[in-house]
Amino acid sequence: MSADLFPASDFDAWAPTYDQDTAANSGFPFERYSQVLQTVLRTAQPYARQMVLDLGAGTGNLTALFVAAGCRVWGTDYSSEMLVLARQKLPQVTFVQTDIRDPRPGELPEKFDTIVSGYAFHHFITAEKVRLIHDLAVNHLTPGGRIVIADIAFASLVDQEAERQAQGKEWNEEYYWVADVELPALRAVGLQATFESVSQYAGVFQIIQE
Repeated sequence: MSADLFPASDFDAWAPTYDQDTAANSGFPFERYSQVLQTVLRTAQPYARQMVLDLGAGTGNLTALFVAAGCRVWGTDYSSEMLVLARQKLPQVTFVQTDIRDPRPGELPEKFDTIVSGYAFHHFITAEKVRLIHDLAVNHLTPGGRIVIADIAFASLVDQEAERQAQGKEWNEEYYWVADVELPALRAVGLQATFESVSQYAGVFQIIQE
């Protein structure tokens, strides 16, 4: 994540209240938060011993669903305080502090059956999203693997603008996903990409190699 716009210190400060903020499952941006994470799980089609990487794992809420499903899970985040809480919840998981944009840390396997992420990629512009996802798909997925990303997302620029107006001064200007923009960009680099809306603020993208 950009060191200037989204410093790790902001997320360190948020860590103590993050679970409380998301647990409400209402309002922008975490409307139906639990349902969004469950949609990731369903889309990933977990199975016992499936190798899963959770990028931007935060306090481990999405990670925990895959652990409960019997998967072998690794997680990364660039906030040390978020990872303190994740490790407390899930001591059996290897969590690595790193920026999603950095080269793969040596503590992680080279390839995974599934790569997931929740509410992290909206810190990147479209070109950076596509570059990162393409690299993950080509270099870090096993054959037949998939990437499943949940995030703040809108079906179209019109929908995003309507929400911007509705939020008024509460709107935070970040690089939210717009399916009409990101899907063609992902497909242009040879990836199959689909989008499932879960709430008016969020949805789940599934990406596989063609």
